Amino acid sequence: MEAGDEHLTAHELRARIEEQRALRATLINDRATADNEVAEARERQRLRRELEKERYANAAVRGEVLSLRGQRRTIDNDLAENMPGAPRPTEQKRPPSSSALAKSTVTYASNVAKHEFVWEVQGLSWLEQQLT
Repeated sequence: MEAGDEHLTAHELRARIEEQRALRATLINDRATADNEVAEARERQRLRRELEKERYANAAVRGEVLSLRGQRRTIDNDLAENMPGAPRPTEQKRPPSSSALAKSTVTYASNVAKHEFVWEVQGLSWLEQQLT
């Protein structure tokens, strides 16, 4: 019982009872609305997780596509001689002329040979002096 209710008349008490019943009906509607909002929030959360999974899957496929395109470029640029399954070239490339800019790329990512090698570098006479 709230303070001050003891001084109310029967008519005033009945009016307060009706107010409380009306308030309860409003609160019940509010509770139903809140329940719906919670259900909608859960659905949005579930959909966000699903969207994350789809994005992750697409990122993985995108990475595979980029890797395959990189392999294709490597093959097209004849840099893939050491890749598994790559055909061996039948002719040797000519060395570039002395006036041409020479560039070469070596990949160490696959088919690592475990042997001792002797390398011979030509055209760098100054290098031997710098290494001693």
